[in-house]
Amino acid sequence: MNNNTFNWKKFQFITEVQTAVINNATNLTFDNDDTKNIRHIFSATGTLSIMDDAFYAAERIPSDLTAHEAACDFCGYMLENLKEDNSDVPYWFARN
Repeated sequence: MNNNTFNWKKFQFITEVQTAVINNATNLTFDNDDTKNIRHIFSATGTLSIMDDAFYAAERIPSDLTAHEAACDFCGYMLENLKEDNSDVPYWFARN
């Protein structure tokens, strides 16, 4: 595939992840009276880091996953407050 060709799956994944990151940050600020302890989750640098990982992941979505399934995998692991204890990074976006 030509790198200049629009890829709907990547676009949908990035849009869904970005929207989830923004909404998650908003929810965290409303649900927590002591935001100082969780500020790293929704800080500018934290968000930039998550989005950098999202663009990396967008290049590696397996063909058998929809963009939505991939976004759920990604956010479920990358968003600290949604991550289950002792969960492993999904194989398809783990960095070597």
